[in-house]
Amino acid sequence: MLPYRPALRFKQGEYLAAARIPREIQKYIEPYFIIPPPKERDPEKGGPLTAEEIAQLTGERLGKHWPLYRAYLDPQYVMPLLRDDGLTRMFQIAQARNPNLVPAVTLSELQNPVWQKLLRPNVPRLAIHLPFEQLDRDALLAGLRALNCRAEDADVFLDFTGAPFDMADVAASVAGQFDILAEIAPWRHIIFQGSAFPVKNPADEGKDVAVPRLEWTTFLRAMADCNVAPARLGYSDFGADCGEINFPRKGGGKPIRHTRYTSAKTTFVVRGKDTGSHADNMTDVFSRLIGSEHFSGQGFSYADRRMWEAAKGIASCGNPSMWREWNMAHHMVRVVRDLGVMAGITFADGPISTVPEQASLFAEKEDQH
Repeated sequence: MLPYRPALRFKQGEYLAAARIPREIQKYIEPYFIIPPPKERDPEKGGPLTAEEIAQLTGERLGKHWPLYRAYLDPQYVMPLLRDDGLTRMFQIAQARNPNLVPAVTLSELQNPVWQKLLRPNVPRLAIHLPFEQLDRDALLAGLRALNCRAEDADVFLDFTGAPFDMADVAASVAGQFDILAEIAPWRHIIFQGSAFPVKNPADEGKDVAVPRLEWTTFLRAMADCNVAPARLGYSDFGADCGEINFPRKGGGKPIRHTRYTSAKTTFVVRGKDTGSHADNMTDVFSRLIGSEHFSGQGFSYADRRMWEAAKGIASCGNPSMWREWNMAHHMVRVVRDLGVMAGITFADGPISTVPEQASLFAEKEDQH
């Protein structure tokens, strides 16, 4: 079942989370990075990137933050701007820094000849992004022929965005899609991709809500019901993010003070107030989180420790990009641990912090006088 292949928007919070989790977890993760469109504000530059900057900085950031292990790179949102020349330059820069980088191609782009010079001999050579409603046998096989790529050397991300995960028979339908796809060709891996998390934040201001991880339970049931060997199936979700990958037409609005915390069965959303300071609100948010039954303990991941420290007032509460990073880092560790249980692999907890006691000792001395 491992590795875990989270679909992550290639934004600062996501790639920093991937870079900062322990190496023993990293080696069981193969991120599916999706490059944001140029209208998105880049936090390091302070504005949208040009085509040249997308090509250059994508490669540089991959080399800095994910240089060792396999990753998939999906450029579908920037292809209209980059065109074939820019796309070629971006992958050449990125693959020079991480030779294990795999191009992820949409079904409509499979026959674009530009991909022929971007596929490397490493296996997998190719990943295909396939929405479940577009499962087309002829188009898939024609695309493989056009790129001179065997199905055995290709992974397919079967995207279930929009699927009714709350319906009783959805797992059977997902299992049926696995079987249909496996009958078309002997793919290297078929990877479930999707999320049941609401598109709109489900927690009211100042409130908490636990959202069932229906994408996870659906995947487990479908894996048990289908005829595809478990070793050929994989799992991908959208991290601690919304139920779909999308990008706003305009710049993002005012950040919501909240955390999305993945437990074994739910995503626990803790939301602060819309008024007041970030620091006060997020101290309250993290305090409510660590005091809940959902908290896994500060040794679970570095992100858990940082949120615990913020709740105790011994570290900064961070900023919206850091909240996203901590959400993502905890989530990735959670899923790797979940999949590890199925594979008989366990992971040790990390270090923990303690609250300094100097202040209380000082108070005791004052009392003595």
